[in-house]
Amino acid sequence: MATEARAVRFQIGNIEVSGYQLTSDQDQRLLFTHRQIAEVVGKSKGTAQKFCKSNENNLPETVKTVVPDKPRPIALSSWDAAVAFWQHQANAGNETATALVEVVSCTPLETLQIEPADEIEPVETSYPKDIEGAIAQLPQTDEFPLDNQLQQLDQGLRLIAKWLEEAGLDQRAIASWKLNVLTQRFPALASAANEAQQLLVTHSVEEPSGMIASQVAEKVSEQLGRKVKAAQVNAALHELGIQEWTKPGSRERRLTEKGKAYGRAMLATSKTNTWSGAQLRWFDNVVPLLCEYLAASK
Repeated sequence: MATEARAVRFQIGNIEVSGYQLTSDQDQRLLFTHRQIAEVVGKSKGTAQKFCKSNENNLPETVKTVVPDKPRPIALSSWDAAVAFWQHQANAGNETATALVEVVSCTPLETLQIEPADEIEPVETSYPKDIEGAIAQLPQTDEFPLDNQLQQLDQGLRLIAKWLEEAGLDQRAIASWKLNVLTQRFPALASAANEAQQLLVTHSVEEPSGMIASQVAEKVSEQLGRKVKAAQVNAALHELGIQEWTKPGSRERRLTEKGKAYGRAMLATSKTNTWSGAQLRWFDNVVPLLCEYLAASK
């Protein structure tokens, strides 16, 4: 039998978390959808879903729950499952998750200031399914932004950031892009955004920018003593499981998990500074791998 829950929100440090709370006097546990667990640390619903599924034997069972914004009962995950996912993300280097679990570890659950989510007045904006169209719909003003404008901006940036992440961009690149958009849409916040950009630069480790496919092809050609084209490099990288298409029919590639050891995804911008896609850049260690592969398949 399904139990009832209300939509709630609460703060953990400076991070706002959305979830559900059971309404029984005897049971007022906090529960979450996979989307709620994931989005608070900048990940997709599928990431949390996969984690919970693969660890279901070590996590509390889901609770079948009736919630106000769903037409039928849904299975919600426990607080322990949420914390386990955030810890997993922190171990993988997710900075938001790291900050979150640090506060969670020293914050008793009963001390959380839980508020009904129905007191929130959400800004509903239907964003288009392409990056440039979504950016065009973001709010913009030369004055200091109002709360609803900031909320609308946050909604749009979260959506677009998911696409950027799915394209293979790391969190630092996504954060930098968000700050650039914030400066463009709200010039009054430019000073604060620029300071944040400086912090990103200061705390960044030195990383190689990498080579595009044509530059990799030149290095491979030199080592093999024969002409190798960029198209052959890209085909080999697909065959080796280093890169893949972002979706069927797409002409945009992304790194696989294996590929992250050989390259990185960088923001590619047009001359007007509008984001147009992720460009893969390759490290030097991909060259011997390609040489071995192409020599064997000659």
